[in-house]
Amino acid sequence: MLKMNKKSVWPVAIIFSVGLMVFQSCAAPSPQVTTTVQKEKPMSNTNYIQVVNFNLEGITHDDFMGVAESVAPNFAPLPGLISKVWLSDKANNTYGGIYSWASGEVCATYRSGELYAGALATNPNFVNLLDDGFDILAGPSSVTGNLMDQTPKYIQVVNFNLEGITHDDFMGVAESVAPNFASLPGLISKVWLSDKANNTYGGIYSWESQEACATYRNGELYAGALATNPNFVNLLDNGFDVLEKPSKITHMK
Repeated sequence: MLKMNKKSVWPVAIIFSVGLMVFQSCAAPSPQVTTTVQKEKPMSNTNYIQVVNFNLEGITHDDFMGVAESVAPNFAPLPGLISKVWLSDKANNTYGGIYSWASGEVCATYRSGELYAGALATNPNFVNLLDDGFDILAGPSSVTGNLMDQTPKYIQVVNFNLEGITHDDFMGVAESVAPNFASLPGLISKVWLSDKANNTYGGIYSWESQEACATYRNGELYAGALATNPNFVNLLDNGFDVLEKPSKITHMK
């Protein structure tokens, strides 16, 4: 189960580069949410999402920006890496990345390798490291993925635990309500996430702007599906600016 708050973020160490993968947030069931018809869109080869967060210690935001751009090429050739989006929440001193992997196995290989150790695990400038992995729920993600051919500017990562419903219940809800998210203004994609073993679910939202995300957070869909949903507890909702230069190097379109 994920435990953290907006101000204290997940640690990450860096020597060659920083990683944080985000992705995102998942809206939940709500009896008041109605379903609309949405044509499914093709998914990429991504099957596993890794979300990494950490705080900086001993270096500044500008230092980190320089490091990210210089070490990004080390991540680009990682076997099985579809993309890595580099993230920054300067106000809360939280950084990281969202890795999209072809499988959980290739992510495990990265985690046990030298790049991960040097750039994250043993890096004294990255503290309070959090590294979480999720399977992708292909059905609902096929409805809310690839909504716009556009580069995201803002990433929203949402996680929660289930209470009073099962994994299978959640799977059914996700598929039934996914079309409601596909029509959100400014949403480029939403990837639906599941970590069944740790009872942690959610989603990674890619937005064309922070303002579009704020509109969603203040709307009825967010309230009904997440904020007031009694079956989703320990809700975490964190937002990040996208660091475009290093993200372009690591295959963000």
